[in-house]
Amino acid sequence: MLRPFVTRGGYDSPVVCSEFALVAAPIAPTVTAYYDAGRLACVAVSALRGPQVTLGGLRLVGRVPSELEDAFSEYTSTNGHDLRYSQHADPGSETLGVVLRAQRAGDVVLSRPVLVASTWAERCCDVTEGRIPAEEWRDRAW
Repeated sequence: MLRPFVTRGGYDSPVVCSEFALVAAPIAPTVTAYYDAGRLACVAVSALRGPQVTLGGLRLVGRVPSELEDAFSEYTSTNGHDLRYSQHADPGSETLGVVLRAQRAGDVVLSRPVLVASTWAERCCDVTEGRIPAEEWRDRAW
């Protein structure tokens, strides 16, 4: 007996295969990648569908923002990293190249980390002067 299996068809459309059908179903992106001069410069991970990303054992994806902020603050102070806040009150760190954004998930808000390369790390928490694309600073609901 053949059983269906799921694989990825391109960036954001899963392909469900079985003995008789090949069906593509579009979904929201799990990871959004931004390139600068052909090089990966920034990755934003969906709070709902993205893979789990950890920082020294600290889970960054799909968390209650206030709980993650407390843990992230402790992590940065313990490990000698800076702690900064965006104009939207998102915690982040230039030395780590991360901003912990929030994403609506129905009636709740969950963490959506935005990770940047060292070339984009300076002012990564600054909405107006940093290099993170403007669309990442907008509220997201998936």
